[in-house]
Amino acid sequence: MTVSPIPPSARLGEGVVLRDDTVIGDGARIGNHVSFLGPVAMGPGVVILDGTVLGRPPLTLGNTTRPLRPAGPLSIGAGSLVGAHAVLYAGSTFGERVMVGDLASVREGCTLDADVVLGRGVLVMYDTHVGARTRVIDGAVLTGNMTVEEDVFIGPGALSVNDNDVYLRRFGLKPFEVRGPVVRRFALIGTGANLAAGVTVGLGAIVAPGAMVTRDVPDWAIVAGIPARPIGEVAAADRERLLAKFGLDAPGAGPGP
Repeated sequence: MTVSPIPPSARLGEGVVLRDDTVIGDGARIGNHVSFLGPVAMGPGVVILDGTVLGRPPLTLGNTTRPLRPAGPLSIGAGSLVGAHAVLYAGSTFGERVMVGDLASVREGCTLDADVVLGRGVLVMYDTHVGARTRVIDGAVLTGNMTVEEDVFIGPGALSVNDNDVYLRRFGLKPFEVRGPVVRRFALIGTGANLAAGVTVGLGAIVAPGAMVTRDVPDWAIVAGIPARPIGEVAAADRERLLAKFGLDAPGAGPGP
């Protein structure tokens, strides 16, 4: 096996065996017993802590509902940090300065934009997009085929699902078609909240802790309860301060920085 050149500035711990398709950037630090199970490309300054698994391929014994497809390389952007014993699957892309907590898992086909933070034990399922600067706190689950826009906060233990027809779909009695929630920019999802399949949480909205969202949440609304219902709106002054920080004059004015 011919291993790609390792930059002199990179540091590798004990028990690390690289593949011939592993690419390591300048100044990278790889901890002890890190496993490379597929093609991985790391930018400069990436830090991988002990026991992490990189490029893990999706596998099935034929007893899963969702059909699997081949996954490409795992890409980790410059300056990112991956915590101990995390598992990052093949075919996902991490932007610059992404932080992944210990024991977190990110499945195949995901994209995490720059400066995303995933807390300890967070699970990001397949084909999910997480926008820049979003923070997902410990133990939260982002379901497959979900969209989380920029500058979102998702609290500890928040859950989401992507299939309201699992009763029949699990037996192959309906075609496999799933759609996770969409969480719009600036939204806040409280601790332990639940998001049903296909719902949209609007721009700047707040979902209270423990709420069960079964229908769309309007922009800037505050919802609570089971099922979640509107209980108020984000104060106008708070909206203005938030939009001004990102150079936005009105909702939907653009992505900002």
